Amino acid sequence: MSDIIRALGELGNRVDARMLELLAVGASKSFQEVVFHQVKAGGKRIRPALTVLFCEAAGGQEKDALTAAAAIELVHNYSLILDDIIDDADLRRNVPTTWKKFGLSFGILASTHYREAIEEAILQSPDPLTISRLIADGIRELIEGERLDVLFEQIPKNVEYVDRHRYREITRSDYETMIGGKTASLIRTACEVGVVCAHGSEALRKAAREFGWKAGIAFQMADDVLDLFAAEEELGKKVGKDIYEHKLGNAVILQALERLPAPDRKSLLEALHASQPTEKQVTKAIAVLRDSGAADQVKKNTEQLVNEARQALSRFPNQKACKLLEGLVTFISQRTF
Repeated sequence: MSDIIRALGELGNRVDARMLELLAVGASKSFQEVVFHQVKAGGKRIRPALTVLFCEAAGGQEKDALTAAAAIELVHNYSLILDDIIDDADLRRNVPTTWKKFGLSFGILASTHYREAIEEAILQSPDPLTISRLIADGIRELIEGERLDVLFEQIPKNVEYVDRHRYREITRSDYETMIGGKTASLIRTACEVGVVCAHGSEALRKAAREFGWKAGIAFQMADDVLDLFAAEEELGKKVGKDIYEHKLGNAVILQALERLPAPDRKSLLEALHASQPTEKQVTKAIAVLRDSGAADQVKKNTEQLVNEARQALSRFPNQKACKLLEGLVTFISQRTF
């Protein structure tokens, strides 16, 4: 696992430099402070690592994929800036969010600038037309996933559209549709774009999509566990975040609601429905969730998805890169931050 973390860090240094170059295009010196903030806050850089590794697995080289990998990571950070605005989030990765540090207006302007930097990166990548279509489709799916995530929140927004379409109950199928759009679509795109950068076959592109989709669902399910139980100093977010944000679209919460006795189910739903849940309510809700065993079941489901994702790697010619991909998908399921 330490090899994967080290490799991610090394790649992160290279892709970060490329992202900053792309973000600097057309940005005044004073605005660069705003647009650089999200990237400089750090991150695991899993998505660009997938792009580079799938390029290498399909017979290409890192240099063929580095700019496209930067485009993928810019999409991710672009979505995080907007996600933090939507969620009214103050903190990410233990630093103030872009909108919180620079104000709502500049948060919106920064996200718009990111979209243009993404386009600049695409134009400098191999087969830009194909990559543009893949990224555009991924962003559309991401937006739909984010829309559903908002509608899954269990508190009235006093916005006619939201209150009219808000989900009162969520099925597993609803949940998978939401996380498929919000998380898995971009991870799948990252994998397929890597193969495109290597001019790989349609069969290899299909295998990359299969890997990316399974790994993406696993990533979000692992994230759901962390959002409820991880140590705040490790995660860089408030413990119990999804309860404070009234999110029913969490795999652990959905699993728990299926198995909890009526009193505990009622207590959990009261915390999710409270306009401003107290720390005591959230602490009790987390205890109820932990005692339910739901997190253990989610972890088992995550591991099954990871095993299914690994099976797609046998089709690639560069098995050395595939070994790193196996390690990366294991890290996705077992990470603690």
